[in-house]
Amino acid sequence: MREQQSRRRKIILALFLSGLSGFIDILGLFGIGGMFLSFMSGNSTRLAFYLAEGEFKHALPYLLLIFGFVFGAFAGDLVKSRWHTHQLLIILMIETILVLTSFFMLSYNLTDEWSYLPLTVAMGIQNAIQIVVDHKIIGRTFFSGVLHSLGVSISQALQKNRPWRSAAIDLAIWLVAVSGAFLAGWLQPNIPVTTLLLGVSIILLFLIFVIIIFNRREKGDFISLRQG
Repeated sequence: MREQQSRRRKIILALFLSGLSGFIDILGLFGIGGMFLSFMSGNSTRLAFYLAEGEFKHALPYLLLIFGFVFGAFAGDLVKSRWHTHQLLIILMIETILVLTSFFMLSYNLTDEWSYLPLTVAMGIQNAIQIVVDHKIIGRTFFSGVLHSLGVSISQALQKNRPWRSAAIDLAIWLVAVSGAFLAGWLQPNIPVTTLLLGVSIILLFLIFVIIIFNRREKGDFISLRQG
């Protein structure tokens, strides 16, 4: 029973993180700078294009985005290496601070042309939240990887090497990520980006509060993260 509860919590958290990634990505694409904030494959392709065209000024923001994402992944892994307990809580706290940083930069016009950088660092840090369910890592922003995993899971299920629930998890994560992106695209034209970022921050703070309660109840981390 306890193992089933742990599995359910991990899936819910992974779905939330996937939806958040899709939401932030669309905010960046249509509201902040016109660039992807978690989809680094798209940014890498655009970087290569502008470099090939010799448009170094246009290439620089994409290079900074990629650097920010890599730095976020570095920082997230460092947190997991240095803190053996409360890893999830610390990573989410840092992510919330970064989202709020972008919010204040936009709200007070503080170098708002670079206000996307804290968000892409936040997405890099979020990828350090490696949740293992059914021997697979879920909840990260690698949506191409999720679709690849879905194809493999379907193949394995048809061969009766893996249960269909594995494919169902992959499909659910992709659908939630797309839904998060859809929600941001639907809200963004009518609601200021600053308001949406504040809303994301409040939701993250609520999640942190819930995790603190569960950690106290469980007398430890109620969700353990994969190392490495």
